[in-house]
Amino acid sequence: MTDSQIIDPQALERLREWGGDKLAGQMVRLFLKNSGARMDQIRTGAGTGDLEEAERGAHSLKSSAANIGAESLRTLATRIESAALEGNAPEALSLLPDLESMNTWWRVKGTISALRGAKGWGKMTRKGFDAPKPEKAA
Repeated sequence: MTDSQIIDPQALERLREWGGDKLAGQMVRLFLKNSGARMDQIRTGAGTGDLEEAERGAHSLKSSAANIGAESLRTLATRIESAALEGNAPEALSLLPDLESMNTWWRVKGTISALRGAKGWGKMTRKGFDAPKPEKAA
């Protein structure tokens, strides 16, 4: 999975363009507040065969993930939403463990960033294997 599949760094930048840091912060807080309930909705709906409930939860989580740039989470939620719309409960259930792991990762990352007062997810800089090694002091 490439970085662009995990995170879209432009998502929060778009939010800032539309409504400044206040809007970006509100969207991250809403994601942190609501994603657990959306996961419960998906889990319960898929587990009980109420695929309409699972679809609604997945659709909502997909939208929230897209807003903050959580591309891998958005992709998984989209797949569960599609499975639920097709009436494929086994497929929706099989995707739940990956969705739960990815959702947990994003919630932890978002909470830590919020506690640190970060205004974004940060920049990733790749050094690769050919990066110069620091010189040792003699």
